[in-house]
Amino acid sequence: MEQIIDITGTPLTPSPQGKDCLGNGENSNYECCCDECDFFLDCFPQYDVKQKRTE
Repeated sequence: MEQIIDITGTPLTPSPQGKDCLGNGENSNYECCCDECDFFLDCFPQYDVKQKRTE
């Protein structure tokens, strides 16, 4: 499996609610990458892009 590395150097692991990702904002060694992540909808499929909110 190919490892996904964010532009900040943070290894990304798409998972439900981002719980397994180092870029989820809960790790002090890495900055939060969710807002610009290409895999955001993999972690938060309930997010409504048109309404810009979680259902």
